[in-house]
Amino acid sequence: MKTSIKVLASAFAFFVSVSVSSFGFAQGDQPEQKGFALAMFPSSQPSKVWLCLEKYKADNKISVQLVDENGQVMFQEALPTKGGKRNGYRQQFDLSDIKDGKYTFRITDGNQIEERTFKLSTPNIEQQLPARHISMN
Repeated sequence: MKTSIKVLASAFAFFVSVSVSSFGFAQGDQPEQKGFALAMFPSSQPSKVWLCLEKYKADNKISVQLVDENGQVMFQEALPTKGGKRNGYRQQFDLSDIKDGKYTFRITDGNQIEERTFKLSTPNIEQQLPARHISMN
């Protein structure tokens, strides 16, 4: 008898806690769903970078821009809304023809805005001569 009362009490406590947490979850503010995910990383080739994007909704209108530090748009592309089964965008950008400075990829679907900023710089090549030179015969 005591065992069945304990089982009933624990089952009741479980159902009360689930119903209270479900009510709070249903009534609480839901976080806004993101429309896309974004990743940017350097390529194995010099002066190139990969931009990878995954759309969560096939009908999202997504715009990709590359802007310089003055806000001038250097590249712009609107991704198609109907991509069939492909909701991904993968593009390798060759940055070898643009000058050193800070640049930003700006991606938006109207609600969500993601920015990835990077610095492009060319290293100075300086030859350092040793203070002493040793020769062996």
